[in-house]
Amino acid sequence: MKRDMELVRKLLLFFDEKPGTEHVEVPGIEGYDELTLKYHLVLLYDAGYIRCEPVRSSSSDRVIYVLPFDLTWDGHEFLDRIRNLHIWNEVMANMKQRGFTSASVEFIKRLADSAIRKRLGLE
Repeated sequence: MKRDMELVRKLLLFFDEKPGTEHVEVPGIEGYDELTLKYHLVLLYDAGYIRCEPVRSSSSDRVIYVLPFDLTWDGHEFLDRIRNLHIWNEVMANMKQRGFTSASVEFIKRLADSAIRKRLGLE
């Protein structure tokens, strides 16, 4: 399954805006099925962006799915870079213009930082 950065952003926004710290097994993000959502929640957990209770396989230590409840510090930090829709759209357009269909999180962070500096007149 491919990582979908649009969904990553939507999930980070969901947990940032969610009141309380109770877990949400499968957030209701329109246009995405349960399997895709659970896969991306595990990715966000692995990246250290969301706090979760991992549910592991009984025959191995593999994380099957997670019960997420809120963002970590790093999750908030990444979201703050891509929260603004204008910045996000600029980052995605910049990537597409250069022929990229996907990129690392670190690269997206750099593009977002550059777009933010431009909007603030610092570049």
